[in-house]
Amino acid sequence: MGGRIASQVAAINPDGIDGLVFLGYPLHPPGRPDKLRAEHLPEIKAPMLFCQGARDAFGTNKEISAVIKKLRLPATLYAVEGGDHSFKVPKSAGVPQQQIYEMVMDKVGEWMMLLRR
Repeated sequence: MGGRIASQVAAINPDGIDGLVFLGYPLHPPGRPDKLRAEHLPEIKAPMLFCQGARDAFGTNKEISAVIKKLRLPATLYAVEGGDHSFKVPKSAGVPQQQIYEMVMDKVGEWMMLLRR
């Protein structure tokens, strides 16, 4: 399920949700930062992990960070430096793409282990 739809479901019916992981949350349409898709996020009581690319056209890590702070969300942000919406980084970043994906999955795993405590 896509992050936006999953978050809307969690906002309407939070029962049984231990946490939400967003892999590139679509905060706004590309090029339209004035059209935020965050109004329902404060209704979510479960912890959230936003894995967001620094170059994501749907919302950069800085934009997500600002929303987390402004709405006081129970959320953590993992920024993928140089990453786009799919976490693809330019070759000039000097990090193999597979390593980027592994770093994201490692972060998700670590975060989920923290939820179990």
